[in-house]
Amino acid sequence: MGKLRIVVAFGLAMVSLAAILWCVVAARPVVAPTRPAGPEVPDTWELTAGRTAGEFAAEREATTEVVLGRAGRADLTGVPAGRIDERQSQVKVTITHRLRMRAADELAATLRQGSEFPGGIQRFTDDGFGAIKVLGAVLAPTKRLAPVLTTSAGHTTVEFRVTMLRQLQPGELMELAFRTPTGRPLIVLRRAVTVFPGEWTPLRVQGVRPSREDPERLEFAVGYYPVSVTLAQDSYGFPDREEEDDFSWATALGIGTAVVLAWYVLRAMGLAWWRQTVNREFAIGLALAAPTLLIPLVVKEFTPFAYVILFGAVPALAVWHAGRVLPTSPPWTVREVLGVTGLGVLLSVGMLSWSWLHEQLPGRTLLTGAAIAALAAAGSAVGFSADLGIRMVAVRLAAFAAGSALALLALALWARALAEGVYPPDSVRLVLSLGWALIPIAAVAVATRQWSRRAVVVAVVASFLVQGWPTEWLDAGSWSLPLATPGVEPKLGDLPLSPLMRGVLGLLLLGFGLLVLRLRRFGGAIQAISLPAAEGTMISGLMVLYLTPRGSITIADSDVPLPLLSITSIVAWLAARWLLVTPHPSVVEPTSADEHRELIRAALHKRLLLISEQELYRIGRGKIGAGEMTMDDFDERRQSLEEALRLHGRDPETAFATAAGCPPWVNGMYGFVVSLLLSLPFAFLYGRPNGVDLSSFVFDTRYLLALPAFGFLFGYFYPRIRGTQPMTKALYLMAAALATELSGYLSALVEPDIGGLDKVQVVAIVGGEVALVCIGLGLYWEWRLMHLAGEPWARVRNIRSVRSLATPLLAVIIAAVTAAATSAAGQTVDRILQGDEQVTTTSTSK
Repeated sequence: MGKLRIVVAFGLAMVSLAAILWCVVAARPVVAPTRPAGPEVPDTWELTAGRTAGEFAAEREATTEVVLGRAGRADLTGVPAGRIDERQSQVKVTITHRLRMRAADELAATLRQGSEFPGGIQRFTDDGFGAIKVLGAVLAPTKRLAPVLTTSAGHTTVEFRVTMLRQLQPGELMELAFRTPTGRPLIVLRRAVTVFPGEWTPLRVQGVRPSREDPERLEFAVGYYPVSVTLAQDSYGFPDREEEDDFSWATALGIGTAVVLAWYVLRAMGLAWWRQTVNREFAIGLALAAPTLLIPLVVKEFTPFAYVILFGAVPALAVWHAGRVLPTSPPWTVREVLGVTGLGVLLSVGMLSWSWLHEQLPGRTLLTGAAIAALAAAGSAVGFSADLGIRMVAVRLAAFAAGSALALLALALWARALAEGVYPPDSVRLVLSLGWALIPIAAVAVATRQWSRRAVVVAVVASFLVQGWPTEWLDAGSWSLPLATPGVEPKLGDLPLSPLMRGVLGLLLLGFGLLVLRLRRFGGAIQAISLPAAEGTMISGLMVLYLTPRGSITIADSDVPLPLLSITSIVAWLAARWLLVTPHPSVVEPTSADEHRELIRAALHKRLLLISEQELYRIGRGKIGAGEMTMDDFDERRQSLEEALRLHGRDPETAFATAAGCPPWVNGMYGFVVSLLLSLPFAFLYGRPNGVDLSSFVFDTRYLLALPAFGFLFGYFYPRIRGTQPMTKALYLMAAALATELSGYLSALVEPDIGGLDKVQVVAIVGGEVALVCIGLGLYWEWRLMHLAGEPWARVRNIRSVRSLATPLLAVIIAAVTAAATSAAGQTVDRILQGDEQVTTTSTSK
């Protein structure tokens, strides 16, 4: 009887699978969306007009004039001063398109309406005449004047004028690329082009034979083919031999930073982690998967393979690793499993409803297939669990199996729609998010050594946010059919934020979060400050925060920005290593609040004796000379003070250099929060962070977290920071943080076109912020140590003493000067502080 039950159970499982396959095979392709029926609004800039190319050629004439000249002061008025380099040449390129046609031409009437001005001008000129690219550094966006129509003697002439500003280095060649017109049919078959080179000499003409060549004029005709003209500067003489400098500081710093960062990441894991076989296998798996994520940059046809690796193989590897590392299985209750199953059923019903509404399957076929699949799966589960003899267990397994069958059917029909290219746009992100969420769930479980329900919820929500904000998820039509005209893909700089790229950025964000979790796990005991793994984790996180994206590279004919490893990250590493020193053996760490209180009181008593001894020598000279004190009285008081000091020891005071009996993580969080609060007033200089998803938002928020990260380092490793008192440690911290912060502006501060006042203002802003944060943190830490000891702060810093007010007064003065400099700072200072968003790249005349 038992064998028969097993056979029946397997048979029902096969029936359920067969029903799912039958639905997939019977599914019909979903009809792609089209524009709504009815009278269409005519496109006022339409180039076709229902006529043939021969008619265009016979009735219309087109000419193009390109004038090269030196950009004057009036032309450069709107260009930020910091972008202009006086050592280079600023060039103004003026392009004039003229189109002559009969006055009764339909295109003349269309252009005369101009309902899509100004956006339609770019499309008309680029599609009709062909885009003209001018290679060189962009000084300002391309400007286009309104089209000018002139009608006379039965003909209409339309003139389009385009102005571009470029900056070229001495000896750099300028290339004018005349691209092929893309409008169909063509406005004209050929057009006459005239180039007035001015202070430039035509060097190469490719793709056409000029009809006229003069030093002041170059004429040729272009048609349906690309043409390029290369020009050289008249004032530059090319040497016979140029010294080649193959050394690149950017490359050297990038390689050096990558090596240092990789070393500290490996060190952060610790030797104990690498000794475990399961961890080494996991690292090898990640190392094999990482290169596949770069495939889309080289061969775009293999992009789906990268998606499978990132959203399928890597999550499976993470879950497998967590299952082997953690000693217990996830403690999910039956109610939680059934709740998740219910959510999956609701989602599956929604997807199946989409298949029915868009006629992927007839309603009767869909209901029949879903019912057979669910009932057969439930029956199979009952057959396999009947020998347990517990009715509720069999019912729960049946419900779980039925829900799983519906989910599998919905997923199979969705995959069929995906293969045919018509599917709900956000359904892909939904599936990818649910797959990617397994990575943070497993990672947090391994980091915390336990499965957490809260971590699952947070990981799923974070996974959705990595793929876009809720407003993006709820766009019109995102859960119906793809739009007839796809929208523009958002970008991070010049990097298109595809779901794959968002997943990669999410992994980087997750990696940084895991570093913080690792510090949290280490930071429960004071011994963590001496662990090489904790030090490596801290320095790795600090270096990541100071990585700055600068520049771009070209891969597979596409401009790809890279987070080039900058000198700021290197300086952050050196500053952290300089700050962290091995504590002196005489430093005794208190293990409790009572011990800390005793140490502080002993230190205060010792300070009182030292001050009393100094006061005795100061007043003793006058009183002995005046006869108010004898030498015996002086020696007696001196000996009593020295005896008291001998009992307390002559060693340097170390009570204010301890962790005060608090764990490193607690001290680090206090340092981070105080530093963040002190640096918030300066946040308005950089603007509010923004981003289209969680990863890009956090990436844009790094400038708010970098300096507070030094505060976290100060608190976490406080006993190891240079100095023996809170204020001396804070001054050392200020030196390290100031060097790191200013290193990011070195390239801007050495530019000769930036005025000295602007540079002073930048240094004042950065220096004022660092001083305010570090000195404020030192004062707070001094108060905190006294507060934990139950002593008033006035015993170490008397506000009535001018000397004790010197440090806070300095902070206030610096902050006031910074505020004044900020209000006086102009556009150049804003550009230096915020960074120049427009990278010097090849630009297109649009």
